[in-house]
Amino acid sequence: MTPDEERRAFAEIFRYLDRIEPWLQRIDPDGPRSVVRERSQMSRDDRETDPYQMSQAAWHALSHAVDHLHCMRTLLRDAKQMHMYAPYSIARAALENAAAAVWLLAPDDRKERILRRLRFAVLDIRAGEEARQLVSAPAGPKTGAVRLEQVRALAVRATVDEKAVLRERVKYSEIVKKAGDTMPGGNLSFLITWKMCSGIAHGDLWTTLNVLNLEELPGGLPDIAHLKITANVKTLMFAVGFAVAMTTAGWRLYDERCQPRY
Repeated sequence: MTPDEERRAFAEIFRYLDRIEPWLQRIDPDGPRSVVRERSQMSRDDRETDPYQMSQAAWHALSHAVDHLHCMRTLLRDAKQMHMYAPYSIARAALENAAAAVWLLAPDDRKERILRRLRFAVLDIRAGEEARQLVSAPAGPKTGAVRLEQVRALAVRATVDEKAVLRERVKYSEIVKKAGDTMPGGNLSFLITWKMCSGIAHGDLWTTLNVLNLEELPGGLPDIAHLKITANVKTLMFAVGFAVAMTTAGWRLYDERCQPRY
């Protein structure tokens, strides 16, 4: 990239990131609180998923997305640091969490929303149990088995597929794909962005070779590339843009589900 192209890419990144201001106020514990209104879709979803309330799960995911976007802005604009790899990991976390909120809230069919919420709860319960067992920590007041049975009972009460709730493990590839299906232009841009950012977070070579700036240097061994690797502001611009777009969709859905229907 030329210096002018890089400056324009940074300007676009900051234009995206400045959209987070009202979201920062929303997740501030001392800021204005959102209310799930009675007779709204969210209030009924919360009743049918309690204590794994839909509104709490969606809010939790959105607050994670906003926090990571704020971290990105702090790193790039305030600290004026552009790392080669780390910003993509931050963008990935923002996109994944925003996609989780959209995935939970997007279906118009209530049973599908409840099914997704309960599957998401099972994912969290099992991950927590795996961590507890690794450090041989004592179980809490409710064991993992008790909590899973509680989720199963909620599925039965809501007449959703209990086998799907307990056996179909949620993967973020599914979450990002189905959330992307709801966006203008479809899921492809979101999926490839997520895979790109995930690959860099994992240190995958294919992403280094395809996402970052590479300059071949003299002096390498025969048949082995000797490369100078630097950050690519343009690819990061796209990652931030898609993460912000998904977060915008998540807040819109959250507010729509919280409004009374009659």
